[in-house]
Amino acid sequence: MVPNSTRASRRVTGLPLMAGVVLLLAGARAQAEPTVAAAYAAIYTLATFPGTPPSGATNPDDLAVSADGTDLWVGYGNGVDTTGKSGASNLVEYDIASGEVLKNISVPGHLDGLKINPTTGNVWATENEDGNPTLAIINAKTGKLKIYTFETTLITGGMDDLVFSGPQSQDVFIVSSSQTDITKPVIVQISGKPKKTGTELTQTLAGNPPSVWNVVTNEAETTDQIGDPDSMTLDPAGELVLDNRSDDSLYIVRAPTAPHPVLRVPLTLAGNPVEVNDTIFTTSATSGTASTAGVIFITDTTANAIYTLTKPYFPANEVYSAANVVNDVGVVDLNTGVVTSVATGFKGLHGLAFAPHAVAIAPPTPRDAHGKTRTGD
Repeated sequence: MVPNSTRASRRVTGLPLMAGVVLLLAGARAQAEPTVAAAYAAIYTLATFPGTPPSGATNPDDLAVSADGTDLWVGYGNGVDTTGKSGASNLVEYDIASGEVLKNISVPGHLDGLKINPTTGNVWATENEDGNPTLAIINAKTGKLKIYTFETTLITGGMDDLVFSGPQSQDVFIVSSSQTDITKPVIVQISGKPKKTGTELTQTLAGNPPSVWNVVTNEAETTDQIGDPDSMTLDPAGELVLDNRSDDSLYIVRAPTAPHPVLRVPLTLAGNPVEVNDTIFTTSATSGTASTAGVIFITDTTANAIYTLTKPYFPANEVYSAANVVNDVGVVDLNTGVVTSVATGFKGLHGLAFAPHAVAIAPPTPRDAHGKTRTGD
């Protein structure tokens, strides 16, 4: 039998230059496939989610998992204008086990934040993170939606992510992004119920908080500016955790009576500051259920792909972030701010979501540490 290296050299020898270039490009594409970091190759499995997006649905971003862990909702931004001037996004519901498309809903504007109301089961989506923000509330059973706008006193930009809090999910907090005035809030709360026009808001966190406690240095800071807020979630204690990309940090907003109501965790990866686009805990963002078994869903906007990341055991309350600039998914130590890469090589990393249920997803396409499809698993 001829060794592989010899066979490869014989195939390339004598080919026209263009054919050789094609082979090189193909090799580059293969190397660009996301993989599990070598140190974790025996623990994690990275696979392509089997769901095929409907025609015209591109650029997947935020995700949400139903309370029972059977359905995955994905917002496809479709590359439309992020200030809501034109175009529409797609909100797609998949059956997690099969990848079957259950619903495909057109939502006006650029869909960004996505969460499921734990009490009603309805899907809430924010649109237009850079201006003219709106809120869509979708009936999860019928797919019908209603659009709401906001009173503009506190909003000079757009809106990004949102979370539900409180006993009956009555408290709704939204990230106000792209504010033109740093004194304006970066987190607001809906006051009362959403209105068709002029939904009222109150401030939760200003873009220039007067005092912030740095968790890593264990010191107070008075000059922090939250210039590029993005995604937001709740930690297991019910505190708001906000990704801020302008200073490579997580901000944790606690009860006003806490010793340090606002915390900052500066993030580093391999010793360098690292920007993150999304952060999750190993609890359901919908039900709050914690689990040591489950699956992390990952969106790659540039590759127009959704991936799953699994392992035999998730320690309770692990924290994962999507480091969008370096395109790594990493596990986060909130005491030190150190992010350790778990999966690497994405093209346009964006959203994360954790489903606290072990679901047999078929057919999986796991990849090994070299980016090749693994067989015989």
